[in-house]
Amino acid sequence: EQCTMEKKYLSPINSQSVVQSVIDRITEGIIEGELKPGDQIPTEHELSSLLNVSRNTVREAIRILIAYGVLEVRRAEGTFVCDGFSTKMLNPAIYTIILQKEGSYEQLIGLRKIIENGIMLLIKEQGIEKEEWNKISERCNALVCELEKDPVDVEAAADRDIEFHNEIARATHNDLVLVIHDVVVQLSKSSRYRTIEKVIEKGDKQYLIDTHKNLLDKLKGENIEELYAAINNSYFYWKDIYR
Repeated sequence: EQCTMEKKYLSPINSQSVVQSVIDRITEGIIEGELKPGDQIPTEHELSSLLNVSRNTVREAIRILIAYGVLEVRRAEGTFVCDGFSTKMLNPAIYTIILQKEGSYEQLIGLRKIIENGIMLLIKEQGIEKEEWNKISERCNALVCELEKDPVDVEAAADRDIEFHNEIARATHNDLVLVIHDVVVQLSKSSRYRTIEKVIEKGDKQYLIDTHKNLLDKLKGENIEELYAAINNSYFYWKDIYR
C-alpha cells in the first residue's frame, strides 16, 4: 500500500489562497481510489504540512466538504470519507436550479428526461429480474387503482406516481443514479402534484393511466425508440406546469 507521502492527493500545493484546490485534491483522491469510503483523512495539521497550505485553508475546505456530504466528523476519532451517498452532495446544483429566475422549468425538464431515459437504458443493458418486474408492475397497478377512484385523491395519486418511478430507478442497482433521481423527484414533487390536479380537472385521467401502462409496456419491449417516445409523451402536461 502507498505510504502517506506517496499519495498524489497529498503532494504540496504551491499557492496559498487555495481552498478550492484542497477540495479538488481530496475529491480527486476519492475518485482515484487513494481515499475510500470510510477512510480517515489526515489531521488538519498534517494536511497543512503535506499540502503546503495554511491550517485555516484546510479547515475551510474540510468544512465545505462536510457540508457537501463528502466528509464527516466522528467525535474523538477524526474526519472520515462518508461511507455512502447523500443528497447533500448535490445541494449546490439544487440551489442553482431553485434560485435561477428564468429557464428553471426547461432545465428541470431536461434533467428529468436525461435521468429517466438513462435509467431505462441501464435497465435495458443490465436486464431485470422477474421479482423486480413484479414490484414495478405492482406500483403501476397501485397508481391506476388510485386514479380510478372517484373522486381522485390528487396527493395520493402523485405519491403512487413517485413510488412507481422510484421502483424503476431501484432496478438499476446504481446508488449514484438513485441519489440523482431522488434529487429530481424532490425538485419536481410539487409540479407532479399540480400536473395530476390539472389532468383531473380537464377530465383526462385516462391519459395518466394509459401513459404509465404504455411506459411499462415499452420498458418490457425491445424497441428503445418507442420507449423514449413513451417517456416524452408522459411529460405532455407536466412540461406546461412551469409555464
